[in-house]
Amino acid sequence: MTTIRLTFPAGRYHATPWGRHVNEGVPEWPPSPYRILRALYDVWCRKCSDLSAEAIRDVLETLATAHPHFLLPRATASHTRSYLSSNATDPTDKNLVFDSFLAFDRAGVCYISWPDLELKPASREVLGRLLSNLNYLGRSESWVEATLSDKPVERSFNCEVAAEDIEGELTRVACAMPPAEYGGNGAWMDALTYSTNTLLKERASAPPLLRQVSYTRAPDAIDTDPPHRAIRKSQPIQAVVLSLDATVLPLVTTTLEVAEQIRTRLMGAHKRTMGGDGSLVSPLFSGKSPDGAKRLDHGHVYILPLGNRDGRIDRVRIVSPLLPFTDDELDAVRGVRELWQRDDRPKVRCVLTWQGAKDASSDTKAVVQSATPFVPPRHWRKGRDFGEFLRGEIRRECRNHGIEEPTEIELLEAMPGLFHEVEYRRNRKSDPVRPGYAMRLTFAQPVQTPFSLGYAAHFGLGQFR
Repeated sequence: MTTIRLTFPAGRYHATPWGRHVNEGVPEWPPSPYRILRALYDVWCRKCSDLSAEAIRDVLETLATAHPHFLLPRATASHTRSYLSSNATDPTDKNLVFDSFLAFDRAGVCYISWPDLELKPASREVLGRLLSNLNYLGRSESWVEATLSDKPVERSFNCEVAAEDIEGELTRVACAMPPAEYGGNGAWMDALTYSTNTLLKERASAPPLLRQVSYTRAPDAIDTDPPHRAIRKSQPIQAVVLSLDATVLPLVTTTLEVAEQIRTRLMGAHKRTMGGDGSLVSPLFSGKSPDGAKRLDHGHVYILPLGNRDGRIDRVRIVSPLLPFTDDELDAVRGVRELWQRDDRPKVRCVLTWQGAKDASSDTKAVVQSATPFVPPRHWRKGRDFGEFLRGEIRRECRNHGIEEPTEIELLEAMPGLFHEVEYRRNRKSDPVRPGYAMRLTFAQPVQTPFSLGYAAHFGLGQFR
């Protein structure tokens, strides 16, 4: 008896049967003898070239003289899906590729046995060396440890050549034609290494040594349905982050423009999601009730563009302060794909990179300062102390937005960072341009940051970090 023992350290076997396309998602099981013989030949060429060709030919031809029996571990069919580049000029043009594989217990053992085949001691030594240098079988991520077993297989085989007295699932296994039956041109060993290029060049339908043999496999050898597990209730999503990418990112001075454009695109995407009915656009995006009145509870989304150290906006945080996003609202967020820029600057690509609880992607700080200008929503009246007016506006806005009032409010001479507050756009549409100010706030207890206050707070003005 000659028996090969295979274990898979990663608990996976990645291989596609001959004649099937990888995107069919059908994994090969059992490992085909044709694949094993070619893998052993490859090991000889790459790692054991000191062995003679006669010794290798004797081993491989002997193994091909009979069809083996298999003892297969219980496996579960699975796959991954990858969107791979199609090498087109459009970076978003990608092809869906399936990677099917079998998963099983890492301690599981696959036995491949030739009960009536006895190798000479020298041939057993050669085969043992080849197997010890075999590190994968199938695709390269299909790690394998192969040895020549000296003990008989204790359990009965569950995959054998099909016969009338064997019940089970019928499958076709790629085997190598025995040397005695081979009548093609060239040597048997050369035919074993028949390549795909040669196959296409000669317009052949199959390699000369490949023979499909019907095997009967145990019905439960492959599980296609994984065991049912308790489904955890998904966490409500009240915050998302859109990452921006472009050769020239927008400056933080355009915070208001970027936020307004995102709101417009959110409403458009949600309108498409709702079948084109504008009356069904979510109040979370429009900021209006179904009758068209403005929401006064600050329950609609805050769109907060966030800048990097270079003074450019590279991500946008969108927060729903009161209610989690619904599925169709999240679809609308994913529908924001690009933003337009002025002066023929390139478009900005957008992609959803994070979602979760509204406080999961934020930080808590007791001292914060302006990241964008604070614009008071009310006008200063002559005769009043201007500093006290601004401090009063901050306290009032904190109460309106559900934030604890600060214990200390310090007016800064200029905005921290690369730009002065006068360089920021500070008005929406037909509104007049209002002055903006920079401040540092101190709280008795740490508060969630970033947050925004004042005029256009829902569009990133008055942002504190």
